[in-house]
Parts: sequence; structure tokens; C-alpha cells
Amino acid sequence: MIPWLPILRDSLDLEFGADKPRIATLATVDEHHRPSARSIILRQIDDDGALHFVTDARSPKTAHLRLWPFAELVLWLPIRREQFRLAGPTTITTSADNPTLARQFWTQLTDVSRAMFLWPAPGHPRPDCDDPFVPAAPATTPIPDSFVLVTLRPDRADHLQLSFHPHRRTRWEQSSAWEPRSINP
Repeated sequence: MIPWLPILRDSLDLEFGADKPRIATLATVDEHHRPSARSIILRQIDDDGALHFVTDARSPKTAHLRLWPFAELVLWLPIRREQFRLAGPTTITTSADNPTLARQFWTQLTDVSRAMFLWPAPGHPRPDCDDPFVPAAPATTPIPDSFVLVTLRPDRADHLQLSFHPHRRTRWEQSSAWEPRSINP
């Protein structure tokens, strides 16, 4: 059993409920060893602690993770005044790698979210017209090569609670059998 997992899930449910996206910050390292952070939507948390999100294969984050397959995900819960930091190795799954898993995540997206994978590549110059920006793509749309699933398997978890005085911070590490350690914030 992973002791931080029910704490994370309960906090996310209380903060976001079932209808709001669970937005997190993903930190990676680029080819120049510089940090890069961006917001992502956390799509699923498995019972083994694996965290899943989807992204465009053509985006810089995907290149970073292919070069350095480690990342840290930060979830800030402003109403609860809590922060979770989850770090560990990542894997990238394409529809060629696992068609069933890719289809599962592809069909969970909204039509508008699926359409973005059909747009021109992120970070490239914008076209002169809006024609390439498809407004919607139904779930029956074939999964494009630009769609990838990223899975982060945390080997370290930090939970910071700012609603207490003094603040409370707990760290779990897989290398220590997930034993909790109270540390200074």
C-alpha cells in the first residue's frame, strides 16, 4: 500500500470535486539542463500511484522527457492550502505502443481537446489563417501520431499543509518503503 495515495486522492476530491480539471505543474529539464515548467491536466491516478496525463508528441515537454525521463509534478490546492510534489521516472506511450490504453485516454477527452492534437505543431510559427485549427474532433477520430500518454511513477512524494501553525510537511520515499518523515517546511 502507498500511504500518501489516499491522502492525495482525498485532498484532490475535496478541492476539485468530480467536475473540475485537476491542474498541476509539470517540471522537466531541457537539453541545456535548464528547468522548464508548465501546467498540465492530471487525467488519472492509478492504485499503484502512477499519474497520467496526455500531451502533444511534438511539444518540448515530450522531447525533454525522452532525453531525461524524470519529472516532478506539483499540485497546489488553494482552498485547502496544501501542496503535493510527486517526483520520479516517466514513460511515454503512443497508440503504436499500446493501442488499447491510448484509445482509453483519447476517448475520455472532450471533442475540443482532441482537436488540438490535429492542429499545427506547438511552438511553431502560427499560420496566416485559422483554417488548420479544427474546432472539434469526435471520439471516433483516428488517434493522431501527435497524441501521447505520459505516466509518472513517483518514487518520492511531499505533502505540505499550510493551514497549520507551524506548517506541516511530510515526505515519503520509495527507497525507504514509503515510511513517512516529518520534515521542516
